[in-house]
Amino acid sequence: MVKEDLPRLYGRAAKEVTVHFDSAKSHAAKYTQNWLKVNHPRFVPEYHWMANSPDLAPLDYAINGILKKYLADRKATTIPGLSKVIQDVCTNFDLRIIRKSLSSWQGRVQKMLDRMGDHVEID
Repeated sequence: MVKEDLPRLYGRAAKEVTVHFDSAKSHAAKYTQNWLKVNHPRFVPEYHWMANSPDLAPLDYAINGILKKYLADRKATTIPGLSKVIQDVCTNFDLRIIRKSLSSWQGRVQKMLDRMGDHVEID
């Protein structure tokens, strides 16, 4: 993601993007955290993550639902067919949606902090 997707989404500004991950073991692994320190120092380190907060994960609050709908609309019956559908959906996904969800992240974090960690519903 850091090596390929950020440059694709942000071009030359990719190094200026602050990255936030969920608490998946692969994201929290010391190896991953150390790699990020060296290769993309603008990231929220694990010790600053809020536990189990889908309100703060752009994939959870914005993108996954849309992807699931697109995938449900295009019924794949084979593994190669599913792979093609996923590739088509990802290739044609509106990047404005991703950018909008990522740009709302800081405000969502602030609302969560203002509510002392309680659930946040944001339009």
